[in-house]
Amino acid sequence: MLTRRTALAGVATTAALVYAAVVPSNATAETKPLRIGLASREITNDYNRDIIVGARRVIEAAGGMLEVADGQTDPRKHNENIENLINSGVSGLIIQLGNAQQLAPVVATANKAGIPVVTTSVGATTPGALTEVGGDESLMAVLMNRALLSSINYQGDVYVVWVPGAPLLETRKRVLEAMVKDFPRVHLHEVPTEHSPARVQSQMEDILTANAKPGSIAAVWGAYDLLVSGAVEAIRRAGRNEIKVASIDGDRIGFQMLLEEDSPFVATVVQDVPRIGELAAQTVLSALKGKKDFPSTTFTNAWVTTHANVVASAEQRWGKSAWNDLQISRADVEKRWPQTETVLIMRPTLP
Repeated sequence: MLTRRTALAGVATTAALVYAAVVPSNATAETKPLRIGLASREITNDYNRDIIVGARRVIEAAGGMLEVADGQTDPRKHNENIENLINSGVSGLIIQLGNAQQLAPVVATANKAGIPVVTTSVGATTPGALTEVGGDESLMAVLMNRALLSSINYQGDVYVVWVPGAPLLETRKRVLEAMVKDFPRVHLHEVPTEHSPARVQSQMEDILTANAKPGSIAAVWGAYDLLVSGAVEAIRRAGRNEIKVASIDGDRIGFQMLLEEDSPFVATVVQDVPRIGELAAQTVLSALKGKKDFPSTTFTNAWVTTHANVVASAEQRWGKSAWNDLQISRADVEKRWPQTETVLIMRPTLP
């Protein structure tokens, strides 16, 4: 039988991991392996970590080393980390997350130093960067919004949980606002917050107290899985599982919330996150070998996961080892939720 697994406990431990430079075992001081820097605005969830894993895999396979800097959610520290990596003489640079306008000056500095730069998950093109790698934010937002709105029959009060000023999250929220204009019975309520599931949980507890009548809240829209996990926990504890919740990323925590018994979480849009890191690293290496022409955007696969296709989705994301990773029985999942839908892979087709 499925057991309830609250993902918040595991997240606190993994979020504390510090990524250091990893030198391949066959490298020596004499060989001076290629150094590629990766500056991440934060390393708090599977999304951040798996981009690093993908990039490191490619860099190490090429005989190099990846040096990672964690901005700890602070944009100023993020920029300082980028500058430090440039000054340290890295051969190439990957920037994960940030604001394109704010990143432009440090990318220009890298360009002057002859350092190729790739951005990931910025959600916009940064002048001087070879390409922007990530999921199509507008497309993913449409997919998630459609799943959530249909689950409430396009009516009711929807609470929107996001972090103001975070470019990707602002894009996702703007797409929601545009879509609901066609559905006048949907009413949005903004819940600005921080990158903290605990903070979101506290905010959701207050919202539930103020809206104690069942049906007074139709849904919670989450900007990403880890962020909205706090809201899911508050809803569960209050016994208000009539409220529907959805978000984006397809992290392990997203799958765990989806597979918990009596969970209000109904859908997540999964991204092929390791591939983001792989493509970013491959682009940097290609530039170092002399390639000059790259597409301004490079998109990876995404797909919607619900109870009806969660088995195929989990295995698409992690392979057959998914059930060990999630610590959930595949047979129990299939017994509880008939697998009637396929996984439909989505990404833009570009000319």
